[in-house]
Amino acid sequence: MSQHNQASDVTIIGAGIIGINIAYRLQQQGVSTTLVDMAPPAQGCSSGNAGIIATYGVTPVSMPGLWKQAPGMLLDPEGPLTIRWQHLLKIAPWLFRFMRAGKRQRVEQHAHALASLVRTSLHDYQQITRETGLESMIQPSPMLAVFGSREQFERDPYGWDLRKRNGVEWDTLEGADVQDFEPSLAERFGFALALKNTGFALDPQQLAHGLYETYMKRGGNFVTTEVRSISIEGVQPRLLTASGTLNANRVVIAAGARSALLSRTLGENVPLQQERGYHITLSGYSGTAPRYPIMSPAHKVIATPMACGLRIAGMVEFGGFLPPNHKRGDILRGQLNELFPRVHGGTPSSWMGHRPTLPDSLPVIAQSMRQPSVYYAFGHQHVGLTCAPMTARLIGELIAGETPSVDIRPFRVNRF
Repeated sequence: MSQHNQASDVTIIGAGIIGINIAYRLQQQGVSTTLVDMAPPAQGCSSGNAGIIATYGVTPVSMPGLWKQAPGMLLDPEGPLTIRWQHLLKIAPWLFRFMRAGKRQRVEQHAHALASLVRTSLHDYQQITRETGLESMIQPSPMLAVFGSREQFERDPYGWDLRKRNGVEWDTLEGADVQDFEPSLAERFGFALALKNTGFALDPQQLAHGLYETYMKRGGNFVTTEVRSISIEGVQPRLLTASGTLNANRVVIAAGARSALLSRTLGENVPLQQERGYHITLSGYSGTAPRYPIMSPAHKVIATPMACGLRIAGMVEFGGFLPPNHKRGDILRGQLNELFPRVHGGTPSSWMGHRPTLPDSLPVIAQSMRQPSVYYAFGHQHVGLTCAPMTARLIGELIAGETPSVDIRPFRVNRF
């Protein structure tokens, strides 16, 4: 790509689910936009996530008391949280911030902020898919959180009370009612919560592709190149890319795990870590698969019945851009067997992606403090799919000079 002199009103770096939603929203507002990405649209976490519209996703990862559990979790090679030893020194300052974010007063604030991003997500996606003819991509559905017993559920009273106080509602199932509701589950699960106002994407990548294709048919633009840095000449941003210089008027950085590399070129250092998540998707199996998405808090995994197969996703691993640990896929396969003993055979495919994670589990959704022509929309960690519609609305409001729909002060770039 050579130097471009014609610039859209807004150039969006990152064509994942966040960037695509922003481009679509701005297009609806009559703003000309260009998406820029080094890869085709909807790769990375936009293809490999669990597909859940997680309106219950208000609890940050760092919670009160986690510091007591973390050493034991890290020593368990099959546990839900690991740090690759090669990455330990590099991540130490981030871990310190992460543990501090788990203080109760801060957790209360963070949960309230997350709730403002996720609570309308199912309604928002239903509206977006009606507008774009993609209704079949979204399945409204309860999310079933399963436990061995009521006592096991009651071991986390604070977490569930925090959800309830932030608008999460559920029905309780116990004993035989659990299997009646979801016959695929192992019988040892004797207690469950059927979370309300949730749903899932039958194929999260195809949902993002469908939205992208609508955007392109309506006059959108897409440039394939890697953006390496941003400079400001006068008031106009210039993007230094792998294939030349791209002029811009205003820029939104929505590049997921690589976003902090770009904000740093503008002098704004954000402590973003590449949290590695894994999944396996089982296709061609026989037997009884779940009708609804299943969350197992004990395993720290979510299983979703998708068009492409039965996907189980989870694990938190900090290892930067080191190669994936393929044993994590074997662990997930074993957990799938534990949850659904009536699922037999099938062909598993494995995946690893980089979630953009900040110490307080909140994204950055803000105008740059240094460059008014640059906006940030990244760091959505486990709830990127869920937060995408509200993030797009907020960026649209900021660019239009309107008062944001929710309080965006918790998402400011200079909070660290």
